[in-house]
Amino acid sequence: MTPADLTVLQADRWFGAMPAARQALLLRDARVRAAASGARLQANGGPPDGLKAVLAGEVRLVRGTPEGEESVAAILGPGAWFGGLSAVDGGPQTHDAVAFGPARVLHLSQPALEAVAAQDPVLWRDLALLIAGFHRASQTVVAQSLTQPILVRLARTLAGAARTGGSDTVRLRQEDLAAMIGVSRPTISKALKQLEVRGMIEIAYGAIFVRDAEILRALGRRDRA
Repeated sequence: MTPADLTVLQADRWFGAMPAARQALLLRDARVRAAASGARLQANGGPPDGLKAVLAGEVRLVRGTPEGEESVAAILGPGAWFGGLSAVDGGPQTHDAVAFGPARVLHLSQPALEAVAAQDPVLWRDLALLIAGFHRASQTVVAQSLTQPILVRLARTLAGAARTGGSDTVRLRQEDLAAMIGVSRPTISKALKQLEVRGMIEIAYGAIFVRDAEILRALGRRDRA
């Protein structure tokens, strides 16, 4: 792992809040993996596999649909950790984790994670905070779906995806956007066209180009469209 990798990890709120000694313990036996685009880093229903963090590139958490397709649940960029729930409760993985484009991922195996926690048991509390952060974020999305207009939620999701991917091009199917926001595909299609008319985005096949990121982010921070 390079000094630049450590800087990426320390910029994350969860990891950055740890004492330096616990950070060092967590990283001591971790290994860096280069993942090709499309590489599956964990499998939905698979066994606990320790803790992982994105160092570079993008990782998407996806689940299969009854139609045999994959639906995106979350987009993870550099500094984001995943795998914590199964690592703590011993249950199966809840999503596939797939590299979207070339990525570099840090992996601390389950036995190594448990060895670190045996040496510093406060790590279990830290992992609980990591899991709680994911849960709080998901609850916020549910609450927003009940109280905020679709355009506001869509703008926030697109701005976040562009920021995570480090590009003005968001490569998400409309079906994925609909699933992430909790609406139907026709509804998301109509909302995208409204944003396009306002000059914030341009819709293309398999991609959405962000034309005015500042206005898009501002709309995502509002309570009404």
